[in-house]
Amino acid sequence: MSTASLILHVLAAAMLVGGELLLFIAVTPASWLIDDERLRRAVTRVIARRFAMLTVIALVVLLATGLYQLLSNDFTPTQLREHPGDYRWGSIFILKMALTAALLVMIGIHGAVLGPRIARASDRADGDADGDGDGARVVLEGLRRNSLLFSLGMLLVSVAVLALGVALADHNFSFARAG
Repeated sequence: MSTASLILHVLAAAMLVGGELLLFIAVTPASWLIDDERLRRAVTRVIARRFAMLTVIALVVLLATGLYQLLSNDFTPTQLREHPGDYRWGSIFILKMALTAALLVMIGIHGAVLGPRIARASDRADGDADGDGDGARVVLEGLRRNSLLFSLGMLLVSVAVLALGVALADHNFSFARAG
């Protein structure tokens, strides 16, 4: 069970971070090539929904396998769970959990605030096609730029969480006494 848990945990982390990388580096820039605002919105909506589904699955698997690994002596010896501050493991684990919580908040903000704002601005920009002004398009592009920067922040936090997970798994490093 321990090996399976580790495989699933790493696979879920790869799904999450890999998906973020793909969206940031390839999919989002490719969407800029779509001039038709309705088509761009439809394509983005499909991609966002599928990525959200993948993200939820990855997060559930990460939570389940992470809890198993935390409570399993195969991964986390009793002395680490009972006295985490005595070892590097404790500070690494706390930082990883804090960044994971921050990432969850960021995902929530992006999905519940930024995404809907972009969708509303896209609707307004599409309705602005009669030529009475480019204000709605300017607002939309600003929101998209902010979303891209926010996504970069999420990607960086995700990579940091991944790196901390690797540090936790390096027992020569993380199981060393703190101090």
